[in-house]
Amino acid sequence: MDYQNINFHNVEELEPTENGLLLRRVKAETRARISTGVNENRFATGVELRFTMPDGAVDLLLRAVPQAESATAHIYFGSFQGGWEYSSKNIGADTTRIHIAYPAKLDTLRRLTAEKHLPFAPEVVRVVLPYVPVAFVGVEGRTALPTADQLPQKTYLAYGSSITHGSLCLIQPDSYVFRTAQALGVDYLNLGFAGNALMEEEMAKYIVSRKDWDFASVEMGINTAERVDEFPLDVFEERIDRFTAVLAADPRPIFATSFFGYLDEDTDRTRKMRKIVRRYAGERLIFTDGLQLFDNPLYVSADGVHPDVRGQEQIARRWGCVMRETLQNRAAL
Repeated sequence: MDYQNINFHNVEELEPTENGLLLRRVKAETRARISTGVNENRFATGVELRFTMPDGAVDLLLRAVPQAESATAHIYFGSFQGGWEYSSKNIGADTTRIHIAYPAKLDTLRRLTAEKHLPFAPEVVRVVLPYVPVAFVGVEGRTALPTADQLPQKTYLAYGSSITHGSLCLIQPDSYVFRTAQALGVDYLNLGFAGNALMEEEMAKYIVSRKDWDFASVEMGINTAERVDEFPLDVFEERIDRFTAVLAADPRPIFATSFFGYLDEDTDRTRKMRKIVRRYAGERLIFTDGLQLFDNPLYVSADGVHPDVRGQEQIARRWGCVMRETLQNRAAL
């Protein structure tokens, strides 16, 4: 959505709070139809503030809601990460002023963008927000909206758990969603919901109702693995059946996977859940088993579940190869 001549990428609603405008990825009326967990999810996962600067510099005013993980924004000029003075900025619980100015080598970035056919024009400032909740307080200085020719022409949407959300990749640009989009030269929309990727039929309907993506991926299973009473195998199977059936009715390419590898996960229940996902997604979507995408226990963080930075990179590299080959064969990339 656009507000104050800034494109709030991956944001559908600005929710007024005493600390500023909270950035919500899904509208309230849609969230209410899906689940309590999605409705309460306030993370800024995959949110970017995008704009150009007619006068060459602006100040952004932001606030973060403190979490266990750090709140660091990363600044890009088009496809290029900012230099040391504008590469990363910590966002505090109080209003934080972030000054941004165009780099001295902007002409060089323009030349490289043209030569290498990079997807973002370097005039487009991209403030990649952390996955903690962030509120927009204001902007000082002139901003302008990016034009369509300054942005990628295709968009990848990713749905999944906290792994898709980017937990423990340390910074959002190291999440597999960001890195996959970067490698494919496309834009991205991150619908990762930490602890709440529950494959609701309403979520599938919401995903296919959106017309702002060209291909998508869905990660299914991990948030239901330990919730035995709430998701016995028959309930899990029915949910996967309904979720994938809705997605399969959409003509756009949708890639699917079961849970990625994690420590101490080889149980009778998880093996059966993997088979269920394979059965329905394998028949209806473009399926790759999660163990084919991530299988290195040394790349799992100490919590035993989340891939670390190297693990996220492995997923991006392997799934990105599957996506590239499939999309090129379909002339969709």
